[in-house]
Amino acid sequence: MAEDMEELRTPPVPLVALVGCPEYHGAISLYLHREQPPLNTLALPDFAKLPIIGGKERKPVDARMPPPLGILKADWLTKHRTRMPAVLAVLLDRDQVYGDPTQWLEVCTNLDNIKAVIRGRNIKLVVAIVQPTSQGEVNEERLSALRKRAEVDAKCCILFITHEPSELRRSLARLGSIMGELATTFYREEGRRVKLRVEKKSYSSLELSVRYNFKIAVYAEFRRDWVAALKFYETAYSLLQEVITSTSMELQPVQRVVEMKAVAEQLHFKISNLLLHGGKETEAVRWFREHASWYKQMVGPFEGYFLHWAWISKQFQVFGELLQNRLATVAPPAQNTAMRGQPVVSERELQPAYYYHVSAIYMVKRRRAFQAALVAFEAFEESNAPDVLVGPPEEVGPPVYVGQAPRLLKRGNDNHAQSPTETEYMRHLILLEKNFQHPLIAIALLKKAHELYQLVEATRTAYRLLNDMGCEYFAAKDYVNAMRILNSVIGIYRQEEWVVLLGSTLTYLRECARCLGLAKEFAEYSFELLSLPLSATVSPGYVSGSEVEPFGELEKTQLCQELVEFLRGVRDITSQEGKPGMKLSSAQPINLEINVQSPLRMVLSVCVAFHNQSVRVGKVTRLTLSILTHLPLPVVFDEVEILFDQSSCNFSTQKNNFVEVDQEDLGPCSMLGLELEPLKWKRISIDVAPEETGKLECLELVARWGPHTTIRCQVESMGTREEIPFWKSEPGIDVPPSGDPALASLGQKLIQVEEPEALVDISVEASSPGLVGEAFPVCFTISSAGHSIQSGDLEVYFAPSVNSEATLASMSPPRGPDLAPAELLVRKTGENAESIGDNYEIFAGLVEVPEISIGDSWSTIIYVRWFEPKAVTLMTTFVYRASEAGMPKYQYRLHKSKELDCVEALAIEHHYVAPFRRDSLLLGNLDANTIGGQVPAATLALKESSILVVTLKNQSSISLRLLKIEATEEDRSRCLLQKSGSGPLANDPDGEAGGIIVAPQEIFTQLLWVHPLVLSKSLLVGTISVLWQRTMSSDVMPNISEVPIQHHKDAVDFVSNRVPLAKIMVESPPLVITLDCPPHAVLGKPFTMTTKVQNLTSTLLEVAFSVVDTASFIFSGAHSDTVSILPRGTHFLSYKLVPLFSGIQQLPRVKINSAWYNAAFQPSPVSTQIFVFPSTRFEPNTHSSVDEAFGSLVIS
Repeated sequence: MAEDMEELRTPPVPLVALVGCPEYHGAISLYLHREQPPLNTLALPDFAKLPIIGGKERKPVDARMPPPLGILKADWLTKHRTRMPAVLAVLLDRDQVYGDPTQWLEVCTNLDNIKAVIRGRNIKLVVAIVQPTSQGEVNEERLSALRKRAEVDAKCCILFITHEPSELRRSLARLGSIMGELATTFYREEGRRVKLRVEKKSYSSLELSVRYNFKIAVYAEFRRDWVAALKFYETAYSLLQEVITSTSMELQPVQRVVEMKAVAEQLHFKISNLLLHGGKETEAVRWFREHASWYKQMVGPFEGYFLHWAWISKQFQVFGELLQNRLATVAPPAQNTAMRGQPVVSERELQPAYYYHVSAIYMVKRRRAFQAALVAFEAFEESNAPDVLVGPPEEVGPPVYVGQAPRLLKRGNDNHAQSPTETEYMRHLILLEKNFQHPLIAIALLKKAHELYQLVEATRTAYRLLNDMGCEYFAAKDYVNAMRILNSVIGIYRQEEWVVLLGSTLTYLRECARCLGLAKEFAEYSFELLSLPLSATVSPGYVSGSEVEPFGELEKTQLCQELVEFLRGVRDITSQEGKPGMKLSSAQPINLEINVQSPLRMVLSVCVAFHNQSVRVGKVTRLTLSILTHLPLPVVFDEVEILFDQSSCNFSTQKNNFVEVDQEDLGPCSMLGLELEPLKWKRISIDVAPEETGKLECLELVARWGPHTTIRCQVESMGTREEIPFWKSEPGIDVPPSGDPALASLGQKLIQVEEPEALVDISVEASSPGLVGEAFPVCFTISSAGHSIQSGDLEVYFAPSVNSEATLASMSPPRGPDLAPAELLVRKTGENAESIGDNYEIFAGLVEVPEISIGDSWSTIIYVRWFEPKAVTLMTTFVYRASEAGMPKYQYRLHKSKELDCVEALAIEHHYVAPFRRDSLLLGNLDANTIGGQVPAATLALKESSILVVTLKNQSSISLRLLKIEATEEDRSRCLLQKSGSGPLANDPDGEAGGIIVAPQEIFTQLLWVHPLVLSKSLLVGTISVLWQRTMSSDVMPNISEVPIQHHKDAVDFVSNRVPLAKIMVESPPLVITLDCPPHAVLGKPFTMTTKVQNLTSTLLEVAFSVVDTASFIFSGAHSDTVSILPRGTHFLSYKLVPLFSGIQQLPRVKINSAWYNAAFQPSPVSTQIFVFPSTRFEPNTHSSVDEAFGSLVIS
């Protein structure tokens, strides 16, 4: 907040004075200051200081007042706040009041002096008798005489107790209450006295009306009557406007104009402060809007323009500070409605940042107006004339009235004679203004506004403030900071396409670079500025001295000519004062880079298009270039180069010929330079012959301008070129870069360079699918159709297949995720390649191909072995050297691919089963079922033979030949494995090879015996090995055409699959139950069924049994009983059964229950089934098998 506004910022506080007993002044002052409302205290140490609060005698209310020399007394408000008390409290010691006559006489004398001092000032008087305790005697006669002498009533004469804390607090409260009431009464009476003078109209000057209303408002503030204070401040403000409108301000001297504005500023400050503290932010904004609008027109004489803009800037700054302080303690005001005849207060006007920004703008106007006034002052005034308003206090005194100039005390005694002349006053102000840091103050205001706008996320306005801040740094000749700030702003202007703001900022950046001697930055900013579509005059623009002036098309042309001459090295650019100018040389060249995102794309834009999408090595293709510039003058480059990613294709206008598309009739031409017209496409065509395969891309255009300037411009494809944002809406720039619509819409800067046509064919043949584990043959055949192959290399490798998918789980060992699902093999050669499984070696990846004449072919076979059932893509690359007639020897490259599928051949599964009708009681299974655990995968009885069932399913679509199934024990001392059946697999009918053919989806089953020898919770049994091979075409369905490789049974390799058997749990069974009965029965013929229970433990076991009846048999024997079986003993349960029905019948089931192990056993229904023949014609001695007996049955 401005310092001279400090006494106006806070409301005035009533002032009271204390005299006598100075030791108590501190406590009383502290208490009064903490009261509500507070009271300020003026402490007088003794009665000799009483003249300080005195004053001259007042004139009567109806006395005629002469015209004043000013409006508001400069020190009136300060006097009433600090020197003129409303109440005077006299503290008298009790001994002085009730003491001897000499002391009483001294008290009377002091009271008489007090009344003489405050006579005519209406100051209220309070007398306090100070005594230590409340127990002292009171002399009523002396007390009455004291009140009469002091001319106060009993209420204003009190006792003040000091040594009793409770009485001290009451005394302070009583004193504060009385002084507060008397102060309010004093200011009310003072206000009425001044108001009475206004009502009597005892004066004819409007200035006095302004003064009196101001005093009434101040007295109302003293007594905290804010409504009345606001009313009279507004009245004084309106009367001041009448004073101003009664005279022409243009004809008034500068001192008078300054005084009027100073008084208006003080009144408006009071009004705004009261409105804001009353919560009327919207009304305060309206008041300020009218205030600024009304006084903005009161400029005054020309030489005082800078004072006017300084005053306007101050108004916005002070109001912004008031509003900021108010909004820091309360929430922002709600949406307001406009008063009748007044516009709505916008949201921006409720932001303190707005007022700081406007204040900075007027600060800039102040600086510019002062520069104009300084020129006039230096032209007409003496340079060595002294400033008479600067001197010691005895020569130069403060002004008497608000807004007036200091007084020259030696010139006389009256105020008029002491006032300086207009010339002296203006000299004083101009000399003061010369030392004022305008840019720094403006920057501080802009920074404050920028911070506040960032808090409300007003991004664009914040960037605008940064731009203004950079301009002020430029005015302060701080070019480094100016350049830094403006560079942070220019990006948003480019993004938002604000052409005028961008042009304005570029002028400042250009001049900053010039003053700092930055040649490259100077050229970049100049180029961008000259390329903008500025159709109207831009302000600020062209720089003259330290100030930026507007510029138009003429200045734009001059700037372009100056820049071209500078880049060509024929002209120097003047730099900052006292520094050498910018000059280009070989040590200090300029290299400009232009890409698609560069702002210099407007300076030079290049798009290209190849006429073909592909070309073969050594063949010629055509490339069209279109070049455009937005500079205001024609541009002539000394040399233009076009660079490709293949350096052999680079082009130069000085070394190569080209064709101008618009002048194709003239044929190929060559020139030292290339001329570009403004806003007109320059189209040229060149021939390009690539020498390498792959991709050929046009990279950039290099333009040379003089010996020390190079512009490198990245080229764009015609088909994908984007319009320059600033020129999209400008007329006359909608012409396409190429006259050929196909090139303009589809042309690319990239072309595919293909290899020479290879006159060779590669065929890859294989009978898919392959099987996991086998060596799958793939035949590669190379045929020459026009080239005589001198030498070549055939490369075979895998590529990821897009159709690969996992099939069933592979039986092969797991492989890492980074390994291929297959490998490439070749057959071994030599005597050691005969054993199974050792016929192949890893393929090296490359096969040397011998010479092949035209029309001949060459073949080779490479094998693929899969580790998992996934499809693979087999890639083939054939690189060879050959020569055509009239052509040099060249290396040709040919590619081929083939998709190969793979499936799992066999799904091998196995499980364990107990022998038929012989079961063991295994406690591990019982425990798992009892406690809710998981039953082991296989739990076998110790030294009991169990059956291992191995099933093999052919999952492929190809018939397989099973040659051998072997079981290998892990440790013969722990477990034995034995294959069931006689010898190897049966031979095929032809007798040519052993084994069994398994058709697709067919299942083959092999049984093995497992005999555990030791107890174990996890016993390794061994492995199952299956040897198989793919069947020949003659074995199944001969179709030789689908297999390009001649098959022979000996050429088909064997595949061995090894499957580890699951671990088993081996336990010693306490009981073994065996069911013994004939394999079949005859209807009506009795037979014997025996259940044998063996106790394998060394203890006596008690076993209970029961028989489940069945309707198919009549049997004899015990239905239930409990028996004891000796250790290592056997108990037999025999039953005689007679079948009642024929067919498959269910035998009675014997349920065994062991009380010792709390376990029961019941045979499965399958093991207790028997076939009953209906007739006795089946004789075992006659028929050798049940099937033969079935054939002899005759059912009648």
